[in-house]
Amino acid sequence: MNKLLNKVKQIKWHIWLRDLGILGAIFVAISVWQSRDMLDIDSHLLLKDQLLVSMDGQTNTILKADKPTLIYFFAPWCKICSLSIGNLEYLDTNKLNIVRIALDYTNVEEVQDFADKHNISSQILLGHKGIKQQFKIQGYPTYYILDQQQKVLAKSYGYSTALGLKLRQVFSG
Repeated sequence: MNKLLNKVKQIKWHIWLRDLGILGAIFVAISVWQSRDMLDIDSHLLLKDQLLVSMDGQTNTILKADKPTLIYFFAPWCKICSLSIGNLEYLDTNKLNIVRIALDYTNVEEVQDFADKHNISSQILLGHKGIKQQFKIQGYPTYYILDQQQKVLAKSYGYSTALGLKLRQVFSG
């Protein structure tokens, strides 16, 4: 009887692992499909002289030369952005610069309301159609990790958990 119970448990364990593998494969396939029109991994951008204005009126460059940069593109009306922007707080800023860029906003007050609602004290840059086109932004949120030479190390579109962002940080840096 014990052998039969062990065999049943083993079969259930194998079924559970199979189902988990299928779910993982589906998740990867969806992620690849969603990011098909984004910039290619290992492609290079020309951003050195690109300046964007922050919400406080300061002019800033997108990339810093000291470490890789995660660029998070969002729209203040985006519900998924509302759910995901807080996950950026879990990343190690000693190893990664984080740049938040607002796009498709009506006015600065709309972006400020979004920042206040989500307790974002970090700087937010105000993007424009040119930067949206340069990064091939099709929807929100869109993430890119770029190295110091402006090479795309990682990309993602849609909701990312704090764990997913940390894994991208580990594997890209």
